[in-house]
Amino acid sequence: MTVLPYQTKPRAGSGQYVAHWGGDNAAEWGAMYLSISQSFIFQMVGVPVFGVDTCGFANNSTEQLCARWMELSAFFPFYRNHYADGKRPQEAYVWPTVAEASRRAIGIRYQLLSYLYTLMHYAHTRGDTIMRALAWEFANDVSLRETDNQFLVGSSVLVTPVLVPGADTVKGVFPGIGKGTRWYDWHSLKEVTGVQAGENVTMAAPLEHINVHVRGGAILPMQQPGYTTTATRANPYSLLVALDENDCAAGSIYLDDGESIVPESTRMVEFTFADSCLTARSWGSYPSGAGLANITVLGLAGAPQHVRLRLGGRDVGHTETAYENGTLSVMGLEHATRAGAWEDTIKLCLNEE
Repeated sequence: MTVLPYQTKPRAGSGQYVAHWGGDNAAEWGAMYLSISQSFIFQMVGVPVFGVDTCGFANNSTEQLCARWMELSAFFPFYRNHYADGKRPQEAYVWPTVAEASRRAIGIRYQLLSYLYTLMHYAHTRGDTIMRALAWEFANDVSLRETDNQFLVGSSVLVTPVLVPGADTVKGVFPGIGKGTRWYDWHSLKEVTGVQAGENVTMAAPLEHINVHVRGGAILPMQQPGYTTTATRANPYSLLVALDENDCAAGSIYLDDGESIVPESTRMVEFTFADSCLTARSWGSYPSGAGLANITVLGLAGAPQHVRLRLGGRDVGHTETAYENGTLSVMGLEHATRAGAWEDTIKLCLNEE
């Protein structure tokens, strides 16, 4: 096994080897609500790969409850729909609205598959949590200490689920906003503006929609969802760069074969964005696999006049770009990264001649 400089000794406890489920719950709104706090507890006791019986184990689930629960659980480390013998079927395909809600939420989960896998790697090697209470990331904000209706996946993805029946809106806070933290809507890519520190914001939440936001300062590796994790891992990568208040960002991705208990080779890629340049460097021998398709940068103050891409120090030819409302898209990079997205150091600089 290749030992990389970032690796540390595995932490103590069974949670470095095993996952757990939340026990035989009931198909009730209260049980869904409490699943968030239950996950926080498992994170704290060192079992980070945790999930519950989505849509409920006992009793009969309903269309609305199951739709909301399938959306919510898509962001838990462990995700399954499971129910007791003799109960009414509750698979996602039973109801068209639940099927659509599930497709949308699972689509986000699979786009973030590499991000989730990297979080699990850090949980195994450093004892990090995967699902996080807002107060853990924003410890100085006492108003967040009892927040149990929102959570973070890692440090960078904020989830605000609907947890009560009959609602088509949901209230949530954006921690750190007004004090330097920036947030971006996952679906529209627009920055959250006009919100005061500590404000409980009302957001639209139709039945098939879950509110997800990306924290400024994050770089998220993503892949287009396939029907399986194997198919997803074979699809080209993209990078979502969400700039913080200093116009900087950072992130990472851990790669191995996804199956071996002790993988023969691994790779860690680290991303940074500073001084208007994105840099991706990697360590390890595991093949990168798919190429890099596109890079999206959120939160720019204006359209860059020049975009320059280098791979391994070599200039790359023409790249297609588009800019709108603070968002820059750099597309069509597959031709330059056919050997694998992370085989060479990548440097993308804005406004550099």
